[in-house]
Order: sequence, then C-alpha cells, then structure tokens
Amino acid sequence: MPGARSIVYFGYLGDEATDDRVVEQRLAYMDGQMRWLAQLVAALPGGAQVLVPYVAPRRWDEAVHARIAAHGFAVDPLSVAAERRNSFEYPGFRALKVLAETLPADEPIFYAHSKGIVELAHSKNGLFRLHSHLALTADLDAFRRDPALTRAGLFPSRYGWCWYNFFWIRAGHMARLAVEESEDRYAFEALIGDRSDTEGFRGVLPLIDRLPAEATGIEPKRWYRPAETSSPALIDLYRAYAAMDGPPPSR
Repeated sequence: MPGARSIVYFGYLGDEATDDRVVEQRLAYMDGQMRWLAQLVAALPGGAQVLVPYVAPRRWDEAVHARIAAHGFAVDPLSVAAERRNSFEYPGFRALKVLAETLPADEPIFYAHSKGIVELAHSKNGLFRLHSHLALTADLDAFRRDPALTRAGLFPSRYGWCWYNFFWIRAGHMARLAVEESEDRYAFEALIGDRSDTEGFRGVLPLIDRLPAEATGIEPKRWYRPAETSSPALIDLYRAYAAMDGPPPSR
C-alpha cells in the first residue's frame, strides 16, 4: 500500500458526569493503546495518518488532546464540538465516514476502538493488541487486487461485518453507509455488513490465517459464528499480547 495508511482509533473516556479518577484511569489505558498503535505505525512503510475521535468530559479536553498529540495522532474535530455522552461507537463511525468521504474510493482505512476501557480489562487489551497488530502488518495484496473485497478482518461474520469491530474497509464502501446514532450498541458492529445478506462474507478478506492454527486453535474459514471466534489457545495468546512491552516483529 503506497504512502501513508489511514487509521481511525476511537477512545471512550466517559460522559460529562464521569468521576475524574475514572477518567484518569481510562486515559492511562487509552494512552497505552495509542502507544501500541504508534509503535505499529512507526514500522509501516510510509507510516500512517491516525485520527482519534473520542468522548470525554469537556474539562478533560486539554489532557486528552495532549496525549493524542504526543503520539503524533490527530484529534477528530467533530468530537470536540459534540455533546459528551455515551453513544457507543457512533463517534468512531461518524469520524470514519467523514474521513472516507475525503479519500479515493479504493483507499483502505483501518478502524480500531478502545476495547476493554470501561472495565480496564487486561485480557481485552490483549485482544485489541492482537487484532490491531495482525491487521496492520497483514499482506493486503489480495485485498487490493480484488475489487469485490471491501473489508478485511480476523473474523468475518456470515453477514459481512467483523466480530470485535477491528477491520479494514475501503473508503468508497464506508462512504456509502448511513451512520446514525442508535440505542443498540451492537448496531455499530453490524453497520459494515448486511443482516439480510447471508453471503455478505464474500466481500470480506479473513485475516486469522496470518497466524498458524496451532497458535490460535482457530480453523481458517470464510466466516465465523461468535462461538467460533474464541479458543483456549487464542485466550492464552491474548494474555501474551497484553504482557508484551511492544509489538513482535512482522511476520
């Protein structure tokens, strides 16, 4: 992929009423995830442009912006102007769509989010690290060559979204999607697919085969049911990733 890649990373720190001690802990967690992404970006040929939409109490904006800038990332301006409340991953997808509308239709964008931040979950941070590492170091030649492939992720669903919401998506495909607020938190996981299309997976490149099956306990397939996206070996791998000081070398 020539030139800088495009990445959107969404961080949720709390609404206006969230206690400052909680925001402080979540910002430290988010900072660790951004540090991980920055290390991955540094190893990419051509680097990457990283846009960070977020939700946080307005009194925390200066601190949040400082942490984003420290990693060389850009603050999403719509997040600054927006109301500070929990609308699930809507702010991330809003930023993703706005960015997509400015890019060439074939340009892939990687989307990631602050998995585990509410619980400050060490194991879920391992999931964030593994999914982002595999996606950002994956050979996407097959994706670029085939115009029928518009998304890529570790675990495509039958209907064309990617379980856990870490994925590559072509800008043209994202720009066509309607992004609206929803009371259903899972609406944003399903947004890049189609619940009525039982062959939606055909537009998604699976990435789990970038790891040997013995390391994950997961059989490479075209699409997965939720129960098929976990295994004891994969959970152990998440734990190992959570304990790393930095990403392992590219395969």
